[in-house]
Amino acid sequence: MKSMLIVAAILATQGLVAQQAPAPPVPGDSADIRASLFVRRGCADCHAIAALKVKAKADVGPDLTLTYADVQTRYGITLERFFDDPPGIMRVIFGGQIKLERADSDSLVRLFRDLYTEHLAQLDSLNRRAGPPRASEPHR
Repeated sequence: MKSMLIVAAILATQGLVAQQAPAPPVPGDSADIRASLFVRRGCADCHAIAALKVKAKADVGPDLTLTYADVQTRYGITLERFFDDPPGIMRVIFGGQIKLERADSDSLVRLFRDLYTEHLAQLDSLNRRAGPPRASEPHR
C-alpha cells in the first residue's frame, strides 16, 4: 500500500511538471550522445546525471552519476542484476512506466560503468596532483 502511494505521488508530481523538459546536454557534446538513451527512455523524468549535465524533470530520485557503485552499496547487488530484478519502487517503475529492452539495460550499465571509471580516474588525478602526504613531525 505504501509503495502504491509513493508511485501515485511520483506520477502526480510528474504530471505537474510535465511541461518542464529536462535541461538537455549541449547538442553535439559527447555528453548529449551518452545521455540520449537515458533521456529517451524517460529516466530523466525522476533522475539526473550531473556528470552529463542532465537534470531531472522532477527531483524525486537520486542523481545517478555514481550509480554503478551506489547500487552495490545500497542494495548489495550488481547493476546488471538490478536491471534484471529491480528492488523497491523501481520494480513498479520498470514494470509499467519505463520499459527497457535488454540492449537498453546493457547500454545503461556501460554508461554508468564508464561514468564511475571516469570519476575514479578524476579522483586519482587529484590525488596525484596533491602529492604524497607530508610526514608529520614526531610528537614530543
